[in-house]
Amino acid sequence: MSFKFVLAANMAVVVLETLLYALLLVAASTTLYLRFSRHGIPKLLVWNPVVLFTVLISAVSGAHWILTIVRFFDAFVGSADAGRFYLDTQGVQTARTLLTVAAIFIGDAAIIHRLWLIWNRSLPVIMVPLATCFGGSIIGCAVAYVIAHPAAGAQLVLWLKASWIFTLVTNVYCTGLIIWKIWKTKRTVEHLLGDGTLVPVLIVLLESAAVWTLWGIFFAVTSEIRSPLGVIGGELSPVMVGLVNMAIYLRVELQYTREGSVRTGVAMTSSASMIPYYMSMNRASTQIPRSAA
Repeated sequence: MSFKFVLAANMAVVVLETLLYALLLVAASTTLYLRFSRHGIPKLLVWNPVVLFTVLISAVSGAHWILTIVRFFDAFVGSADAGRFYLDTQGVQTARTLLTVAAIFIGDAAIIHRLWLIWNRSLPVIMVPLATCFGGSIIGCAVAYVIAHPAAGAQLVLWLKASWIFTLVTNVYCTGLIIWKIWKTKRTVEHLLGDGTLVPVLIVLLESAAVWTLWGIFFAVTSEIRSPLGVIGGELSPVMVGLVNMAIYLRVELQYTREGSVRTGVAMTSSASMIPYYMSMNRASTQIPRSAA
């Protein structure tokens, strides 16, 4: 991979990550404002999954973006050869890799939490995604170690692919089971909420899973062929996790604001979905649990 292409890819990352993080901040700020307006700050600060995930992913993505800018200035101000500097994967890059691992872990934890809620807090059903979530995080930390110690980096691409495979398995598994549970109870829920109520939910689930799955495939393929585009796929992952979450959260908050309904709520604690539920719905008949939205 030539210095010129590496440099071009990293300059693209600086521009794209800055724009996407600005969009993430706007979406996150709007989401929190709408939620605080409806529920009040004291209540939400005690414990609310949406607020927690929003703050965490915004903070982690922000830290990653700051280090991206720091590395950019180090390359062009503190180095005589910017292209060669970007091939040096130690120092700041190790910290950025750990932040990427943290962001993906947050996204995986969010969708596992959603699965746990939808399946009536069933522990057996989340055992597989818990294993893949922690397994992927451990492999991600191993990737950071390899980056910090280039002598051990012969299998770096293999470790990267393994980490993404674990993440994709987590998301596809959780999304598939959530969709199946919703579809299974679709008739009962729509009898209470009206025809077509859950169709947008299923669409959002599929869209969110598709975006993250395609992003993972893009990164895996570009890394395998050692394309500079793999740099973009990996470096933008934290902000992409945040945007997938915020798109769902903001959509739900705007729906609340538009409808002004006090009869419906939304369980939206993952990067993959939103589930309307009827506040007086019989849990035994619908099998959809009430959440902390």
